Amino acid sequence: MKSLYLLPLIPLVLGTAYAQMPTSTAPQSFDLSGRSTQAQSGVQNNDPNAFGETPPPQLMGMEIPLLDPSSDTVSFNGGKFDVGNNAAVRTLFEDYLSQTPDDTEASRKYRRSIEKLIDLTQKYSKNAGPVGSKVMVKIGSTLYDISDYPGDGQQAGVLASGIVSALDAQRGNLKRDQANKELDDEIERLVKKTNSLTNQNTQKGQGNGNIGNIKGKSGNSGGIAHTVRIAFNTQEIAENKAIQTANKAANQAALAQAKIQYQAMILTFFLQRRFDHAVIGARIYRHVFRDGDTNLKMDKESDAYKMITGITGMPPTINMLDASAANARREIDQNMDSITNLLAQNKLGEATNRLITAVALGEYMQSVAVFPKESRQRIAHYWTLRKRALTALNARDYGTVEAIAAEMKELDVDFDDSLLLSYTAGKKLQSDSYLRQAAKALQDGKEAEFQEAMANAAIIWPRNPNIDKAREDLNKFDSYDKQKEEFSNYIKAKRFRDIYKDRERLKVVCVDQELSRQYEAVIRYIETIDHSLSEFRTIAEEQAAMGGAGMAYEKLVQMQQANDALTDELFRGQLKEDKKFSDTLRDMRDAAGEFTDELALAQKHEKQGEYGSALAHFYRALELNPASIIAKAGIERVSEVIYNATF
Repeated sequence: MKSLYLLPLIPLVLGTAYAQMPTSTAPQSFDLSGRSTQAQSGVQNNDPNAFGETPPPQLMGMEIPLLDPSSDTVSFNGGKFDVGNNAAVRTLFEDYLSQTPDDTEASRKYRRSIEKLIDLTQKYSKNAGPVGSKVMVKIGSTLYDISDYPGDGQQAGVLASGIVSALDAQRGNLKRDQANKELDDEIERLVKKTNSLTNQNTQKGQGNGNIGNIKGKSGNSGGIAHTVRIAFNTQEIAENKAIQTANKAANQAALAQAKIQYQAMILTFFLQRRFDHAVIGARIYRHVFRDGDTNLKMDKESDAYKMITGITGMPPTINMLDASAANARREIDQNMDSITNLLAQNKLGEATNRLITAVALGEYMQSVAVFPKESRQRIAHYWTLRKRALTALNARDYGTVEAIAAEMKELDVDFDDSLLLSYTAGKKLQSDSYLRQAAKALQDGKEAEFQEAMANAAIIWPRNPNIDKAREDLNKFDSYDKQKEEFSNYIKAKRFRDIYKDRERLKVVCVDQELSRQYEAVIRYIETIDHSLSEFRTIAEEQAAMGGAGMAYEKLVQMQQANDALTDELFRGQLKEDKKFSDTLRDMRDAAGEFTDELALAQKHEKQGEYGSALAHFYRALELNPASIIAKAGIERVSEVIYNATF
């Protein structure tokens, strides 16, 4: 069951309800925009019937928002609003966080006076004195005194004036009651006098018979005078009774008017969240108006009356406002205690939500006013992160959202970022998928499809870092013809090193399938060479003392021989043309020293047919590098030639 003390949120919601805008489909835990959730169901108007709901009731000509404490949402004008996201509530909350705690001596004195008044009125309820008693005078005097405190906003003075007005109305009624009592005495006197005169006329008429007729008219002059006096008295009695009736009517009207004005004042305090004033005023009401009638003067057929009775199950009364205001005071104080405990446990999210409710309902409560500055600053920082997260989320800046979520998770032990991260990850994936489509369209030369895919990727994630890379690819695509001609010239001249050196700029030629094949083949060819050369240099450096340079030299020679035997005309015989390979081969040959010299002499003598000398030099090379494949192969060749020549 919703509690009546939630009604003070009415003016907060009314101030901004018409300014709400549709929400996005972003996680609602970060929705601080105050936007109506109605947009999520596709409804773009404020027709409550579109939701299958009954329109909210009216109070004083205004639609009443109904707050559901289980979800912190208010139903109003066909939409649902998050109390913490409402613009008025946010403004009030942010102002509160930026204020210095009101813990001055003047504030403490004011709060002590309020507590004394509440205590005094509570005791006074049990021992009611006469209207206008010394206790009432003390209450009124105290209210006027504390109304000068700025934080009171002159509301105590309004309450004191309201009490005086109600007492004046009651005193006016007492005066009219006293006047009616005096009129009763006068009427009783006139009635007795009239009865006496009537009896005298009756006695004279019976005793004298027709004496008056015999003696003349003057004989009955006393009877006539009595008759005139009786008529006069009767008229005066009627006039007095009319005055009494008018006084009674005036009393009833004055009492009704005084009650309406006093009740409106208490209800205003309640709706303004001046719960202290509402409690004091409600308790004094029972002493100003002693007839025992505490029902609020509302039309029983009105929506407001039906709404309140529907919430509480009882007719609206002053006692109900008293109980609700007192309960609100207690719950706000308890809420502030729980906030302090939550902050001690680093549960900033829950503490923030509770403080929003506490400030929205208990802005003028002592426990809210003196909340420490350090605690406000902690919550203000967390609140700012929530706002920044919403701004980034609405701007679709998912990288910033994730960074903020990480910071919030570090601050709040209970913060659950799973929904948020899942949402941002999905959006990032969508954007990257469109970029992949754009890349494929670019490769296929379909510029229109490329532009559409790029636009979709930017709409979903405007700050996607891959978008800049895609734009670079587009710029390269614009110079495609020039790059294609340059690449083709490099291929014809077999300047593979130049292609590899400028590979990023020339990559745009991959739009063409045949050029793409050549481009990839050149890149693999150069990378393979460079990888091998790096390995051979490492071997030579690590095993220099064990013939490592000679082994590396032999490997390079074998690579060159394999390259000369390639079937692919594009690369066959091109290894010896590669400057980096040639330089490495020379370096390895120089590093091998005597070994390579012996091989060179052996190969020279072999070509000249001097097989004995060649065999001697091959053996010398093998001695220097026992693992030499070239030396072993030379020995086998030369030995076979000598053997065949001998036998």
